[in-house]
Amino acid sequence: MRYWINRRARELSLRFMYSMDIDDIGTLNNFDNIDSDISNFWDSNPIANYYMLKKMVISDEEMIVIGCSLLRSGKVFLRIINFKKFTEIISSANNIKNFKNFLKIYNSNEKFKGEDSTYYEILKNVFDSSKKIVTKNIIKDKATEIINGCIKNIKPIDDQIDQSTKNWKFSRINSIDLNILRIAVYEILFSKGIPVPVSIKEAIVLALKYSSDESCSFINGILDNISKRALQ
Repeated sequence: MRYWINRRARELSLRFMYSMDIDDIGTLNNFDNIDSDISNFWDSNPIANYYMLKKMVISDEEMIVIGCSLLRSGKVFLRIINFKKFTEIISSANNIKNFKNFLKIYNSNEKFKGEDSTYYEILKNVFDSSKKIVTKNIIKDKATEIINGCIKNIKPIDDQIDQSTKNWKFSRINSIDLNILRIAVYEILFSKGIPVPVSIKEAIVLALKYSSDESCSFINGILDNISKRALQ
């Protein structure tokens, strides 16, 4: 679950930094109140109504988280179900992989193409057997930590990226790739508790989702150089 939380936090951090179009330290200086910008970002409810299937342990009991919503109070509403009960319910699906794909499409408010009446019934049974809990917004807290860390250390982070680009000017790095790099470099140089290989892998995951295959090798090469210098 911790990896999912960190991954969602990285995604949201990327969305914020891309929306602000922070190209360099000079651009950042044009923002009068970055805290207000961060607050406005969260007021836009970027994690509302997100459905997923993630296992977590609550009070020594294995549970499946099937959905979360951001509340106005700033806390998070979670819908959870006992892992064994969940397994029992979805066992009626002819293809569990297809059911998980159905849930992703349902999350996107799109119509599932194909015979989906069984999946809707399974989802109803899952929801009927679930429990609701309200907890602190650890995704928001983690994302805010990443955003603030990147902004506070943007000069040394960008310097490290600039030093690691070969035959490529810093100014030519597109905004998505640049901010993916910033998040990873922040974790490598300034954040504690996240192994360097994990930060590099997660940066590549972000690139695959939001950028291109070519960006993956580009980002991997830069981060590999930076991580080697950091270990010297």
